[in-house]
Amino acid sequence: MNALKFISRGVWHYKVSYLGVGAGAVLGAAVLLGALIAGDSVKETLRQVAGQRVGQVEQVFVAGEGFFRDALANDIETNGLRAAPVLLLRGQLSASASGRGQGSVQILGIDDRFWGFSPESAGPVALESREVAVNSYLAESLGLGEDDSVILRLQEPGMLSRDAPLSGEAEDVISFRAKVRKVVGPGEFGRFNLQATQLPIPTVFVPLSRLQQVVEQPGRANLLLLDPKETEILDSAGLENHIRNRMALEDYGLSIVDVPLAKASEIRSSRIFLEDPIVQVVQERFPAMLPVTSYLVNTYAANGKETPYSMVAALRAEGASFLPGEMGVEDIVVNEWLADDLGLERGQEVKLSFFKLVRGNELEESEAGFRVRKIVKLEGLAADQLWMPDFPGVAEAEDAQDWAPGLPLDLSRIRQKDEDYWDAYRGTPKAFISEERGKELFGNRWGDFTSLRVPNAATSAEDLEMELLALLKPGMAGLLLRDLAGEARIAAQSPVDIAGLFLSMSVFLIVASVALTAMLFRFNVEQRNRESGLLAAVGVSPGRVLRWRLVEGFVIVFVSGIIGLLLAINYSLWILRFLETIWSDGGSERFFVLHLDFASVSVGLSSFILLSMAAIWYSMRKQSRRTATMRLEAGSEEARMGSPRIWRFRSAGVGCVLAAAGCLLGKEGLGAQAAFFLSGMFLLLGGLLNYRGWLERRAKRRYPSMSIRAMATLNSVRRPARSMVVVGTMACGVFLVIAVTASRKHVGAEWAEAESGAGGFGFWIETTSPINRAADAKKEPDYFEMGDLRSLLGTIVPFRVGVGDDASCFNLNTAARPRLIATDTGMLAERGAFLLQAVSEGVEKQEGWRLLSEPAEPRVLRAFVDQTTMMWVLKKKVGDRITYQDERGKDFEVEIVGALADSVFQGSMIVDEAAFLRLFPSQEGYGLFLADATGDTREALVALQKATADRGGVVTPTQERLESFNSVQNTYISIFHVLGGLGLVLGSAGLGVVTARNLAERRNEFAVLNTIGIAHRVIRKIIFKEVRSFVGWALLVGVGASLIAILPVFSGAPPVKTLVGLGMMVVLIGANSLFWALVGYLAGYRRSAGVTA
Repeated sequence: MNALKFISRGVWHYKVSYLGVGAGAVLGAAVLLGALIAGDSVKETLRQVAGQRVGQVEQVFVAGEGFFRDALANDIETNGLRAAPVLLLRGQLSASASGRGQGSVQILGIDDRFWGFSPESAGPVALESREVAVNSYLAESLGLGEDDSVILRLQEPGMLSRDAPLSGEAEDVISFRAKVRKVVGPGEFGRFNLQATQLPIPTVFVPLSRLQQVVEQPGRANLLLLDPKETEILDSAGLENHIRNRMALEDYGLSIVDVPLAKASEIRSSRIFLEDPIVQVVQERFPAMLPVTSYLVNTYAANGKETPYSMVAALRAEGASFLPGEMGVEDIVVNEWLADDLGLERGQEVKLSFFKLVRGNELEESEAGFRVRKIVKLEGLAADQLWMPDFPGVAEAEDAQDWAPGLPLDLSRIRQKDEDYWDAYRGTPKAFISEERGKELFGNRWGDFTSLRVPNAATSAEDLEMELLALLKPGMAGLLLRDLAGEARIAAQSPVDIAGLFLSMSVFLIVASVALTAMLFRFNVEQRNRESGLLAAVGVSPGRVLRWRLVEGFVIVFVSGIIGLLLAINYSLWILRFLETIWSDGGSERFFVLHLDFASVSVGLSSFILLSMAAIWYSMRKQSRRTATMRLEAGSEEARMGSPRIWRFRSAGVGCVLAAAGCLLGKEGLGAQAAFFLSGMFLLLGGLLNYRGWLERRAKRRYPSMSIRAMATLNSVRRPARSMVVVGTMACGVFLVIAVTASRKHVGAEWAEAESGAGGFGFWIETTSPINRAADAKKEPDYFEMGDLRSLLGTIVPFRVGVGDDASCFNLNTAARPRLIATDTGMLAERGAFLLQAVSEGVEKQEGWRLLSEPAEPRVLRAFVDQTTMMWVLKKKVGDRITYQDERGKDFEVEIVGALADSVFQGSMIVDEAAFLRLFPSQEGYGLFLADATGDTREALVALQKATADRGGVVTPTQERLESFNSVQNTYISIFHVLGGLGLVLGSAGLGVVTARNLAERRNEFAVLNTIGIAHRVIRKIIFKEVRSFVGWALLVGVGASLIAILPVFSGAPPVKTLVGLGMMVVLIGANSLFWALVGYLAGYRRSAGVTA
C-alpha cells in the first residue's frame, strides 16, 4: 500500500471524527476570508464612486467666493485640453406637487460641454431654458420624475462678502420655477461634486445661461472642469500658467477707469477693497502709484452741528494738487460745502463717526478727531465724482434716501441740502485725510484701499492692462487650481480598514476555531495511537507517520478552506448589507458591490491553511517522539512526557504583572483607555500563566485521601494542554466581550451640562445659505429673524464653515484635511463648554478655549478636534500639524493643541474666528450655529425649522447628533458581540468536547469505580467539580482582567444599565459553559456508562 492510498483510506475511515475538524476549519476560513472579501468590496466600491464623482475631470479651476468669465473656457481650450464652465451655487429645491423640499442642494449651471466629462461618456442632456435635470438621489428623495414641476430657491451671490462694510444689503432669496427634463444617474455624472465623500449630493442641473440670468451674473462662472490628458501640459504648474496667460482683468475682478482730472488710470476691484497681494505687485512695478481709500462717514460734527452720511477719501498729498504738501495724521482738508454747513475755519476741530468691523462681523461705531488744515473749493479734482468706487446699494441710488449700503443707517437724518449735494456731486468726498490715517481707520481684512491710481506719465491705460496681466497670478484673487482626480484617488483609500476591522473583531473566533480544529485533530490522532504503534513496530519511522498525519490534516483543512470560501462570500454579503446601515448613498439600491480580489483571497486562504497546519503540528509534535511501546500502551490516552519547570510560569506571570503596571504608569502617553486596556491584556496573560503553573503544582502534589475535590483536581491536571486550551479560550472570550461591551456609549440627560459632548447646547443648526451680519448691528443679533420667538432660545454661538471635508465617522473617504469651523472662542470659554480631554505638550489645560486665541507661530492656526476624529480618522495626536491652503493658495498649518471628548464637533476642527479670517478674509457669513433652548425644546425645534426653511436650514437636537455618532461605535460593538459570542459558544463547545473526550477515555476508570461501589452520583460530582474548575478559572481570570481594562469607562458613577448588562453577561457566559459541559457529560459518560437516571 503506498502512502497516498493509506492517507486517503485514513481520511475516509475516520470521516466522522474529521467532520468536527472540518467544521472548525470551515468556520475559521469563512470568517477570515469573509472579512478580507468585505474589505476588498468596500475599497472597490469607493474607487467606483470616486470615478463616478469626478468622471473624466482631472483638474478644476475654482473661483472661491468670486467669479470669472465663462468665456475663459473657450480661451484656454486647445486641441488636447477640454474645458467646461460651471456656475456652482447652493440652495433649496421643492416639488411643486407634493411640497416636499430638500436643502443643501448643489445647483449647477452647465452647458453641453459638461456632459462630455461624464464617466460613461454619455451624450449631452438637452435642456431648454426653463428645464432642469436632477440626479437620481434628489429624485428619489422627493419622488420626482420627468415633467414634474420644481421650485428652486437660492441667495443671490455677490462679489463681496456681506460681512464687509459697504457691501450692500443682504439679497433676498431668489425663487424660480422649472420642469424636470431628465433624472441623471451616477454613470451620467449625477454624482459630480467637489467633496471627498461617498455620500451623494442632491444636485440639480440648470442651463448655464438661465442660472446666470436668474442670479444677475451674465457671462459668469466660478468653476472650470479641465481634462488636459491629451496635451503636452504634464503638471499643475504648467496648466496654471496656461490659464493665466489667457485670463483678462475681468477674470481677476479688476477694471481700469480713466480719471482725466487726476491724469491717471485707476485700478478698481469688483470686491471694492483691493487684495494686499495685488497692491504689492502694482506698487513694486509702479512706484508712483497712489492708493486711495474712500469710505462712508456717519457724521461730520463740529461747532454743535452735524453733517450726516458723507464720503471721505484718504490719500497721499501728491495724489491731489489741492492738498497741502505734508498731511499729518491729525490733518483734514474739507471742501467749502462742508465748511459752510458746519461753520468750519482753519485750525478748528472736527469729529468723524463711522462704522468699523470688529470680531468677525460685528459693527461698532467709532470716532476720530481731526484739525482742519485747509478748506478747498468744490471744483476740479476736489469735485470729481470718481473718488467714490461703485459701492453696492449706494452708487446706483437715485436719491440719498434710497441708499442701502448694508449698514444700520438712519436715513431720516438726511436733509434736503444733502439730497441736493448727492444730485449735483454724487459721492464726491466732503473731506480728505492722509493715507496713513485712512488705513488705520478704514482698513479691514479685505484690504486697505478702494482704488489704485497710476499716473499717465508712468504708463498709458492700454499698456497698464497688459502690464497688470503680466504681474497678476490667479491665487492673488482667490482663483485656485485643484487636482480633483488626484484628490479623489487619495480620498478613496478609506481610513476605515474594513478588512482589518472585521479581522480584529473576529480574531478571537478565528483563534478559537483554529484551536478547536487542532484539538479535535489531536483527539483523532490519539484514537489511532495503536495504529501508529503498529506502523512503528513494522519499521515505519515516526517522522513518516507524522508526515502522513499532517498530509491528512492538510487535506481536511484545504477542503474546509474551499468550503469556507464559498460560505465567506455569503458572510461578506451580510457584512456589506450591515455596513449599509451606517454608510450608504441614501438610495434604495445596494451601495456596496461584491468584489473578489484573487490575490487577497489567495493570501488569506494560504495564511489560514498555514495557521491551521502550524496549530496541528504543534499539538502533535510530542506524539512523534513517543516510542511504539508507549503508543500501544496509551491507546487513545494522552500521556504526560515530563513536566516543565514551574518557575518559568511564575517568572513569566510576574513579567506580565510588571508590564501591566508599566502601561498604567505610561497612561499619559498612551491615553487612559488604551493604557488600562493593555494593562488588562497583560493581566489576562499573567492570570493564564498562573493557572498553568497551578496545574503543574497540583500535578506534583500528594493527596492523603481521594476526596471528590482531589479526584477532580487530578483529572484536570493530567491533561494540562487540554485544560489550558479550554480555560484560555473562555477567559479570552470573557475578557474581550466584557471590555468591548463596557465601551458602549449612551447619551442621557448629561447633554445639558456644559462639559458634556453637547456643551449644554440644545440644537445644532446648519444652513445652506450663509447668514451674515444683520443691518441693525445688534449686540445679540436675531440670526434667524425669529422676532418674538427668539426668546425660545438662549445663547447662539455662530460658526464660519471653512475649507476641508467631513471627517466624521459617516464619511468612508479619507479626509486628509477636516473641515475648519471658526467661532469667537471667547464665548465658549465664558460658558466653560465641552470637556478638553488632552492638550499638547507645553500648554496649560486649564486655559481651555483661550488656547486657540493665543498668539501662535506665523501662518499657524491652533485648533481643537474631537478625540474620535483625531485618533481613528486622522490617526494623529495632540501636537501634530496638518497643512491647508488659504484662499490665495498659500500653505499654512493647523496645529492640534487639544482634543475634545466625544463631542458634536466630530469631523471638524475648531479654530478661532479672528485668526481664521486673517487667512480667509473673503469667507462669507455663518453656516453653522449652536443654540440653547430656554424652554420647551420641542416648541423651539419647530420654530427653528420654520425660521431657517428659506435658508435651507437643517436643525438637529445635539442629543440626537451625539447618539448618531455613538450608534456607529455601538454598531461595531454589536458586530463584535455576534462574532465574540460565537467564539465563546465555540470555546464552550470545546469545553463540552473535552468533557466528552475525557469521559470517553476514562471508561475503564469509571468501571473500576462502579465495581468498588462508588455510585454514579458521586462520579457525576467528580465530573462537574472538574468542569466548574475550568469555568471558575476562566471567569476569574477573564472578569478580573476585564475590570481593570474598563476602569476609565467608569471614571464617574457607572451607569446602572451597563452594570446590570455586564452582570447578566457574566451569568450567561457561565450558564452557557455549564450547558456545553452537560452536553459533553451526557455524550461521554451517561451514554457510555449506560446511566439512565
